[in-house]
Amino acid sequence: MKINRAHVFAAGVVVALLAAAAKFVGGTPLDQTFTYQGQLRNAGQLVNGPVDLRITLWDADVAGGQVGSANTFNAMQLNDGRFACGLNFGNAAFDGSNRWIQVEFRNPAGTGQYQALTPRDKITATPYALYALNGANGVWVYNTNEQAVTVTGKKVGIGTSNPTAALEVVDAVGGDDSVKLPAGAVGKVELDSGLLGSATLLTANVGCDVPLVRYGFSVDEQSQLIVDGALSVEFGFGPGGYGASIAVKVDGAQILGFGANNSAGRIQRDNVGTCITLSAGEHVLEVLGGGSACGPVGFSGLARLNLLTVPSRLNLEQLP
Repeated sequence: MKINRAHVFAAGVVVALLAAAAKFVGGTPLDQTFTYQGQLRNAGQLVNGPVDLRITLWDADVAGGQVGSANTFNAMQLNDGRFACGLNFGNAAFDGSNRWIQVEFRNPAGTGQYQALTPRDKITATPYALYALNGANGVWVYNTNEQAVTVTGKKVGIGTSNPTAALEVVDAVGGDDSVKLPAGAVGKVELDSGLLGSATLLTANVGCDVPLVRYGFSVDEQSQLIVDGALSVEFGFGPGGYGASIAVKVDGAQILGFGANNSAGRIQRDNVGTCITLSAGEHVLEVLGGGSACGPVGFSGLARLNLLTVPSRLNLEQLP
């Protein structure tokens, strides 16, 4: 058959559910298939009968690079030139960039070379596709490379339409309203001193006369203990060569501390911190001071720490 002129009229490219939108749906994720409809004419005449179609996705209207794999439909039956097919170019095909569809056909089916139709058909999003890609009120951003959903400058509510904090969880189904994290997920890097401002503030003074201060506390379930703050030692006047130390221990194991040698003055370590896992039950926290400076020189130690347990609440009680 001699082909003088061929073109396809795209009746609609339905892309209301793209990759980003599918990520927000609970349960089984939707696949990436969308419907492409058109009408094929050959030399101005509507095509009827079986036709082979090969449809590809591109990142430019001319030349450019192919995105995903080709979708091939063999012996598709056309009536008055009309066809409809489901296209799927893979999960990463639609990342918000412009895309064009290229249609190739051969008629009759199974013989001859594919003929490419020009120009390529640019995909334009339907209003609901734009809503899904941009998120409600255009605030959600989906990053396909990082597999992350982010929102900037807004509050997020789970179980509430009027959150009063950056993240608020209420009326959780089948559980309580807390936010649970895996063991070891929260540490000093994740929680800075500003966030720890609402935690329990511990100020303990130790020295030659009071070398040990002890506190008791308990947690109802396995929790993370996050510690952030400062430790210091201060020497009295006297000859050099004397040492002193300050340490913080939980259940006998040291979690923070340092030693120093000085003849006079104060040595402080700011921004000290750690995160440890606590088993459910009772625990003992100790602040210890000591060293050879307690002889002729004398020293005092200070622990000023923010303490936070997640998810259990922390209530310290000083022990004798």
